[in-house]
Amino acid sequence: MDKVKPPIGKLQVGAFLKWLYWRYLRVGFSLLPPWAINVMTAAMARVQMAIAGNRRQLMSEELRLSSLIKDRDAGQLMRKSFQNQLNAWIKQCYLRRMNDKTIDEYIPADGLSHLDSALVVGRGAILLNPHFGPYMMAMPALGHRGYRVNQLAIQAESPRVARVGLTMLANKARYDAVEGAMPVQFINAGAETFDNFGLRNMAIRDMLSALRRNELVLYPPTGRGGRKWHTAPFLGRTANFNLVPYKIALKEGVPLIPMFLIDSERAGSRAAARAVIEPPIEVSEGDTPEGLLMKYLAVLTSYVEKYPEHFAFFQFDMKIKSEWDDHPFFIR
Repeated sequence: MDKVKPPIGKLQVGAFLKWLYWRYLRVGFSLLPPWAINVMTAAMARVQMAIAGNRRQLMSEELRLSSLIKDRDAGQLMRKSFQNQLNAWIKQCYLRRMNDKTIDEYIPADGLSHLDSALVVGRGAILLNPHFGPYMMAMPALGHRGYRVNQLAIQAESPRVARVGLTMLANKARYDAVEGAMPVQFINAGAETFDNFGLRNMAIRDMLSALRRNELVLYPPTGRGGRKWHTAPFLGRTANFNLVPYKIALKEGVPLIPMFLIDSERAGSRAAARAVIEPPIEVSEGDTPEGLLMKYLAVLTSYVEKYPEHFAFFQFDMKIKSEWDDHPFFIR
């Protein structure tokens, strides 16, 4: 498929709107109740669907290949997917209003006892937080509840991608409003290093240090950072995954805990999202990193099949990036 680059003028308009939102409009949006934003994004998603064109076809094909349409209405599922993505983006305006006193209102959480039980052991815990729904909300959901949280992320520089012009200003405004507002420590997997081992090993070193301090590490199991990849069956297809968290769990005796963020997209919802923390993945004698990955994928699959609209946009994004990615998410 030929790559189509948007006109320069369109990119500049998009960058200006992005800068305007993160610099000013987000303050006004944060004063709206979540149900009002849900109503607005539902209407915006319908407009997006009407003008989506090739994007709608790509998303439909990805849903079909992953057997996620089933007996659902394909058009409605895609509309909900567009709305879910809009909500994940726009509802980050609430970060400025979240703190230890308001977090229960904005992000109620189920399963916190699993974290508390893991931390009693004293080895920290790895939380497997995939690119599923409003996954960024995992950071304030935990950090504002008093947990010491470390987020593994690729951060080359704060105003990423562009170094000049409106795009740089837009990216910097977003970085300041989002990453800059997170009550966590970032483990930077994108920082340049000059040792013989490489930046991924430096990130792993920092992960291990945090775990040995009995802290939480948020790890994106569907992320694209890393050097070595393992293929595994997922949603009836073959996908690339990194085995790092599963290797650490076996070597260090660290609990692996699945975590999911569910978008509160109902029109009457009072919360921005809901955090769900699952019981730790059971580790048996003789387990391997590959075996632990498969146990995790069973949990992830159950959530994707229940909430396909929370994963569809990620699949669509991975399809677009597969044109230049040397390790695409799905390889068939």
